[in-house]
Amino acid sequence: MKPNDILTLDIQALGEDGDGVSKSGRHTVYVPNAFPGERVTAEVTDVAKTYAHACMKRVFVASKHRIKPQCMNVDMCGGCQIQELEYKEQLRLKHQKVVENLRVAGVEVDMEIPMTIGCHDVFHFRNKAIYPVVKNSDGQIVAGFYARRSHNIVPSAVCPVGADENVKIVDIIIDHLNRHEIQPYDEATHTGTVRYILIRKAFHTDSVMVSIVINGQSLPCHNELIERLLAGVKGIKDVSLTVNCDATNRIRGNEVINLFGDGYITEILGELKYRISPLAFFQVNTSQAKVLYDKVLEFADLKGDETVFDLYCGVGTIALYLARHCRKVYGVEIIPQAVVDARQNAVLNGIDNAEFMEGKSEDVASELVGNKGVRADVVVVDPPRKGCDRSLLDTIINMRPSRLIYVSCDCKTLARDLKILQDNGFKTKHVQPVDMFPHTVHVESVALLFPIELPA
Repeated sequence: MKPNDILTLDIQALGEDGDGVSKSGRHTVYVPNAFPGERVTAEVTDVAKTYAHACMKRVFVASKHRIKPQCMNVDMCGGCQIQELEYKEQLRLKHQKVVENLRVAGVEVDMEIPMTIGCHDVFHFRNKAIYPVVKNSDGQIVAGFYARRSHNIVPSAVCPVGADENVKIVDIIIDHLNRHEIQPYDEATHTGTVRYILIRKAFHTDSVMVSIVINGQSLPCHNELIERLLAGVKGIKDVSLTVNCDATNRIRGNEVINLFGDGYITEILGELKYRISPLAFFQVNTSQAKVLYDKVLEFADLKGDETVFDLYCGVGTIALYLARHCRKVYGVEIIPQAVVDARQNAVLNGIDNAEFMEGKSEDVASELVGNKGVRADVVVVDPPRKGCDRSLLDTIINMRPSRLIYVSCDCKTLARDLKILQDNGFKTKHVQPVDMFPHTVHVESVALLFPIELPA
């Protein structure tokens, strides 16, 4: 097999990244936008020893679940991998993904894993968008989304899963850059000013935040830009610059220069209000975030006298969601601005039994348990995609809370960590998949664990 070969392939499965998976001789072949049960022709693009990637040329036999996508860039953009599948089939495949990862890891679950909880709105649900800004081969400044498996840009601000305001905001900013000859950032030379456009929307308050990530400390004629944004887009409440002068592909820096507004927007989940700053983590699907947190609250089964640890707490969303149902909650987060936001969110909601602490979850949890003698009845962890630090798992294992709730955005690292916990005296009772990201292969999961007696 070599590049440019044309293959006829029967797609047998969906890979971790959403590519169709087939076999050709000794090679596993990955084909974007091809789905299980389909027969396709595809052109080989690159070959390794045991696998290859190929670009689909034609579908001979289509899946009965294949539908027409809403996005004109679905074949190029890396954002949505399975938008051409019926939504019910997306949910089934995500459920299958969770079940299979747990099975392979050897995780035993007491209750049968229920079907993935789906979204009511599967388009225009994302409350955050990040647009890279570059010069294209013609020297034009463009913004868009990364193509699949590359840093090439698909030059379009239009995205059917994003907020309606995004396109107009991007158009105004790109026009401003052209008017004032402000150059986009060049990764190769570490020159230029504008790296990314970050947009966040609070759907329940119709508030919009715009933050421009820059390689520097200022943006020329920013007051003019603010005036144009406010005149052209309804609901903009905050405009800022995020400083990132590092020669890396990391998106955001650590310094925010506020240009307009209070430095945050406010979102509502259930009965709670949350302030969201440019650097803070907040679930990108607002309506499904409530579904997720309701499941966490259900699994916590709080009676009112418990002490709760919320580790990797972000802006305090889960901690505050639980605070009114327990005696005390400790939230731990490594991002300083998120801790500030969490504390302000507690004040905003009149909650005085939530304490937020800055630092690594594994370090602060150990300090609370070992040096301060705090015992958690319920522990909630909501780690990044890489999962929990092993030292944190060891702390939880030694702590042995009455209930452990693991919120995960990656079912592979969830399975790894649940197996570690299982081997050290915890039993997984429930796992509930929740779809936060329609049209992608990503799936959120909430797991409930109890400590058990280990054999002598």
